Amino acid sequence: MEKVKELLSKIKIGNLAKKNIKGFLIIIFVILVLYFTISSIITGSRNRTCSNLRNEIFTKADVYLEENKLLPTLNGDSVTIKISDLNEAVVFKDYAVTGDITYTKYNDKYAKAVTLNDASYCTTKEFKKESDQYDESKNVKVETYFNYYDVDSYNSKWTEWYPSEEISTEETNGVLLPLDEKDLPKIPDNAVVTEYVRETKTYYSYRDKQWRFYKNNIKYSDYSSTKPKGYSTKDTDTKSSTEATPWSLDYPEVYDYRHIKQQTGYRWYYLDGENKVYWNNGEYSVTSPGDEYVKDKENSATMYSYTDDVWKWYNGTTRRIYSWYSSTMPSGYNYKDTSTLRYTTWSKFTDESKVDKSNKSYREEKTDTYSRYLIKYDVYSLPMLDNYVTLEELESKLGKTYEEISQDKTLKVDVLFKFKYE
Repeated sequence: MEKVKELLSKIKIGNLAKKNIKGFLIIIFVILVLYFTISSIITGSRNRTCSNLRNEIFTKADVYLEENKLLPTLNGDSVTIKISDLNEAVVFKDYAVTGDITYTKYNDKYAKAVTLNDASYCTTKEFKKESDQYDESKNVKVETYFNYYDVDSYNSKWTEWYPSEEISTEETNGVLLPLDEKDLPKIPDNAVVTEYVRETKTYYSYRDKQWRFYKNNIKYSDYSSTKPKGYSTKDTDTKSSTEATPWSLDYPEVYDYRHIKQQTGYRWYYLDGENKVYWNNGEYSVTSPGDEYVKDKENSATMYSYTDDVWKWYNGTTRRIYSWYSSTMPSGYNYKDTSTLRYTTWSKFTDESKVDKSNKSYREEKTDTYSRYLIKYDVYSLPMLDNYVTLEELESKLGKTYEEISQDKTLKVDVLFKFKYE
């Protein structure tokens, strides 16, 4: 019986010890969570403070370098100044901060780095985390390496001449290029375009006015489909036609001199979000009102347009003796019937004007600006060095300064950037 009591006592003590250990572990876990949370908050706050400090320094450095024209202009080149060189001191925690500021030309921007001394917890640590990617939100040290290519320059052949309707209205690299890139000259796939050359020239097109002339001066009416008052006889030789009327849903009156055409018209719309916006509040049209409009195939109707035959009318038994259409007065035909005016079709565009003193009374001309293109381009060799080198080594190998190398059109420098972070 005593042994049983002793055993029960040990079990109770064991359970109590387990409960104490569990409670202790929970306390330790809570302490650790609080520690890391507070540490993270402090670290984040300090990082923001140090980032603001660096930005303050860069803002002052921007002004100083611009005022003194010290900003590097060649890709991969850099300039280093001291914080003490700036126009005003940089103070942190009541102490003047010292250190160096380096600006490196990184393609179309500047990679900025600062080494801070005497800046409490913002003092710069060792740069050791290397990357190929640039993160401007971090303090970064830039290392540059160089290679170069031999460059040969070429000109393509000229294209044919293209009318203005085939030329873009928006510039590319400062030049208005053809809408279709296939119209540009053919160049090698590995070519590097240095310039698009556009040449323009005025092209001309013309059309002529023509009339019918007649011999005997007999009074005629204006053109009419039916007998005008005071005139008895139709001159069938003067037959002409009116312009086609606009398309309409209204079926026209029928006459023996009228020619009626019919065609399917539709309502047209464009989408504004999910809403259909109809042209002219749903008016029907045979043709599209614009490129943005879509045909509503569920809303169609037959539309009509017509032309009328017309003639000139006269009295008596003698009628005019007409010539055929001509721009100048034919021999023996002394009268021009101005109401018979018509135009020839426009000629093809050529680079020479066809209007002169002999024809300017009846010839009309229009012009267009035509364009042709030539491409200037470079072809690079393979890299001339087996490995990238420092700028000093590149200048030594070529026997030129970086500025002289960059101005040599037969050479192309390639810069490899490496970034190290704190």
